[in-house]
Order: sequence, then C-alpha cells, then structure tokens
Amino acid sequence: MATQTEVLKLLQQTAPDYCSGDQLAQQLGLSRTAIWKAIQGLQTTGYAIESRHGLGYRYLENNQLDMTTIKSQTNSSQPYELIVLPTVDSTNAYLKRLATREPLTNPVVVVADTQTAGYGRSGRNFYSPSTTGLYMSIGLPIGPQQPLDAGLLTTSTAVVVARTLQQLFHVEVSLKWVNDVLVNHYKVVGILSEAVTDLESGQISTVIVGMGFNLTTQGFPTAIEHKAGAIAGPQSTVTRNQVISTLLTDFFAGYPTYMTGDFLPAYRQLSMVIGKQVELKSGADVILGTVQDIDATGALVVLTTNGQVRHLSSGEITKVNLLTGDYHG
Repeated sequence: MATQTEVLKLLQQTAPDYCSGDQLAQQLGLSRTAIWKAIQGLQTTGYAIESRHGLGYRYLENNQLDMTTIKSQTNSSQPYELIVLPTVDSTNAYLKRLATREPLTNPVVVVADTQTAGYGRSGRNFYSPSTTGLYMSIGLPIGPQQPLDAGLLTTSTAVVVARTLQQLFHVEVSLKWVNDVLVNHYKVVGILSEAVTDLESGQISTVIVGMGFNLTTQGFPTAIEHKAGAIAGPQSTVTRNQVISTLLTDFFAGYPTYMTGDFLPAYRQLSMVIGKQVELKSGADVILGTVQDIDATGALVVLTTNGQVRHLSSGEITKVNLLTGDYHG
C-alpha cells in the first residue's frame, strides 16, 4: 500500500503528462516489476491511470474520493486529519462519536461517498446518494478559553462554500440565511453546525460544521424535488476531490479570523433575503417582516410587521416573498 501511495503521488505531480516506468522506478528505488504491480493495484481500486507503450503512465482525474489527492491539492499550513469513508450514517454523527470518545487536538475532516442517515436542521433527512453528492464535516477543537461564535462560524462557512462553487463551477450563488446555499433558486448545499460538550467541565469542546452538496444529483424524492437542485449537470468535469481541497484551503485560511466578521460584506452581497419580506420561525414564534440587514454577529435584522426591529441569531426562514417568484425553497 505504501508503494502504491508513493507511485500515485508521483503520477499526480506529473499529470497530465506521462511518466515512464523507468522514471518511477529510479525515483522510488524500486524495480520495474514493483512499479507495474503498484499500477495494477491502483487501477483495481478505482484510480484512472492510463498506460501507453513508449510513454509510460499518467494519472487521470476521476470522481472517486481519494485522501492522497485531497491532501496534495489542499494548500494549507493547518495540520488536520482526513478520514474518507465509502459510507456512513452521517458525517456529523461520526465526528460527534469521535469527539466524545477522545477530545480532538487538531481539526478532523470526515468525507463520505454516501450517508445512510444524513440530516439537516431540526433532524430533517438529507438526501445523500453516492457519486453525485458530497458529504463532509469539519470537527474543530475548542479550547477552554477559546472564544466561539456559532452564528459567525456558520455564516463564514456559507461564504467559503459560495466561493468554492463560483470558482469551480462558474455559477451564480445566493445564500438564504442562515445555512442554505442556492444556485438557480434551488437549494444545492445545506450547512449544519453542532457542538460537542465536555461532560466534566460542561464546556463546548468541539464544534462540527457539516456540509451536504448536491453536485450533479438528479431524481430527488418527491418531498423535496420542488426546492432541491444540482450545482451542475451530469457532464461536469469538476471532481469531488477538487471541491473538497478548494473548500478546505479557503476554510482554513479564514478560520483564524472568522470572529472579526471580515467576511460579512461578502455574505451580505450574496444574501437573497436582504430587502425581502419573510416569514421566520424562531422557537415557538412565527415572525413576519422585512429583512433589513445581517448585523456584525451574523444575526438577521428584521423590521416586523408591528414596527419592531429584531436581531435574530437563530431561527429558520420558512417563506421568502421575491418579486421574481423564482425561489423554490
């Protein structure tokens, strides 16, 4: 397995060019036979490696989730652990179990091809088919004296997600406060932040930021087909590894300063609700009004129908009155 990993790294470094078997053998101090066996092993496990007589081997990007590819393409000085799973009940639930057993010392990123029990806000099911979607969670250790603002963390993550989609897919993205990312007025990404509390101290020890992407997903269940959509068409050449590495690079670059709210101008620019009439559920309350702004803490500023200005740090927008009438969520 170690030989396969080293061969894969070299092929990825030279891609899309070919690398001869002799070059690989010399650089790794191995025999040509060992190189050939490593290539065979990589191809068997799903890597797209093309071989051509007289040229050698070359790595071709495909949509298989791969730890080596993600790590090599992520540009960050932040040490983190990456866990790639073929299937899981929920990436958030997996991380909660992990953090409960043993406190995290560095961020842990969990990525899965499919979820059997993915969930969003209020425990709603999150449709999680394999291959066409992407499901990932970032677990962040929180020290005893470390400040935390869940609202700012969630909204900053939404901006990172939006930038990733704009950069890779060249689509127009909008954000519905607080955790929905939309393309063409359909929800394509959901974000859910959760906390793990240390039982002895009662303090938050870990924050988990989960994200579910409908990359090229089609055929949604009837209950959500009117509001869920895909980021791109089935012929998209953007790989899931590219999405993960681009997102992690941006996320870890901004995480040290997210408490400053320096991303909020970008969030406001992407917001689809500022200036719109909304119906919002906050706890047992149903609030009607017009969104005026997103304040410095990431809270929604709403002028209610009875003339009050309220700053809401939690809740869910259940209806948005858009002049275009295009919004489906």
